[in-house]
Amino acid sequence: MTGMPPAADTVLFLPDLGAGPDSWAAQLRALPEWMTGLAPEIPGLDRAGTPGAFTFPGAAAGLRDLLDERRIERVHVCGLSLGAMTATQLALDFPERVASLVLSGSQVAPHPALMTVQRAVIRLLPESTAAGMGLTKAQWLGALRVVADADFRPGLASIQAPVLVLCGARDVANLPAARELAATLPDAELQIVPRAGHTWNVELPDLFSRTVATFWARLAARA
Repeated sequence: MTGMPPAADTVLFLPDLGAGPDSWAAQLRALPEWMTGLAPEIPGLDRAGTPGAFTFPGAAAGLRDLLDERRIERVHVCGLSLGAMTATQLALDFPERVASLVLSGSQVAPHPALMTVQRAVIRLLPESTAAGMGLTKAQWLGALRVVADADFRPGLASIQAPVLVLCGARDVANLPAARELAATLPDAELQIVPRAGHTWNVELPDLFSRTVATFWARLAARA
């Protein structure tokens, strides 16, 4: 990797769709002593959110406002899946606020057919399934429509922050996107994690925590 990240000691953790901030509990506990963590709900997808409220630019602006409220100038951002896509948007729209990115199980431009099938399956599920994720079905389907329409390719080359691209070896659907991210982002490294699936921050919390802590320690050492 090249370049040096701006100084930062706060990590902003962004969860997958419906996962909630508590999915990062193990990583928050395991942060190095020189770092602090912040794990908010993604704006537009919180329990008070209205259907159709979520967009990637809107979520990025909401996170910028959250940092302003807390008087945090820059953060390391760690996101999983939809959270990783939101992290990418934050780096595109507010690059001065992002010291580094960890993108796990992310997407660049999701396959339209796959997203269509996914939405069709969700329409058949009971409302209680969405409620168990802290969402309504309308919120869930609306967010998936936003994901389906996303295409980060035009902006990736402009992101100058150091990036760690992660993907579980068993997360087959997201491996092509992980490789594309690592190949396109100017200052990126790729790690394919053996035996890991999509939500390996929860399935293998200690390994996830060690992996990201090693990345941040390398950035601190070169700053």
